[in-house]
Amino acid sequence: MKIKFYIFIFLLSLGFSNKKINLPPDNYDKWNVLLDNKTTIHWTNYDNFPICKAERILNQKYSDVFKIIENKINYPNVFRRISKIKLYEDDIIHIHLNMPFPLSKRDYIVKYELVNKQNHSEFYFHSVTHPRSIRPKDSVLLPNAGGKWIIKKMSNNKTKVTYIWNGQLLGDFPDWAMTKAWKKQGEEVLEWLNISLNNARY
Repeated sequence: MKIKFYIFIFLLSLGFSNKKINLPPDNYDKWNVLLDNKTTIHWTNYDNFPICKAERILNQKYSDVFKIIENKINYPNVFRRISKIKLYEDDIIHIHLNMPFPLSKRDYIVKYELVNKQNHSEFYFHSVTHPRSIRPKDSVLLPNAGGKWIIKKMSNNKTKVTYIWNGQLLGDFPDWAMTKAWKKQGEEVLEWLNISLNNARY
């Protein structure tokens, strides 16, 4: 019986593969500044990938921010470039993105892992494949997607949110427009998060 169980687990694992990218450590200091405002945005070339970081202190409760980041199936109602979410497992989702015209759509499949630390929480996400995934024909797959959300309570009604992601866009996206796209994405994501939190109060 045990042998059959292990064979089943092995065959099941053949349908999955993980591709974790390395992220800069907390003490990393070689970031390039893209924006220094209420939202700060940086980027760096780390382990051959363009890693981006957006940070903002929101006038929101830590628990409210946590709930929105945790509720991945609701992302299309929060982050407006996400057109569709497919939930394959509790922690594995297929995200479909609309890009500005005339660029092709993007999509990626990631696995989320929650790590609760002493004074903050981190939602890691990294690229995986899934045996039930269906690839759209009109979209560019991002096979190296990865990053994390960091949610840190500053006070009862102030929460610092950090969003780190691999800025690789592939496909038909021009290199000269990369930094502009990273800046726009960082601003949009944290602004849409804040708007959603404000709307949830009423």
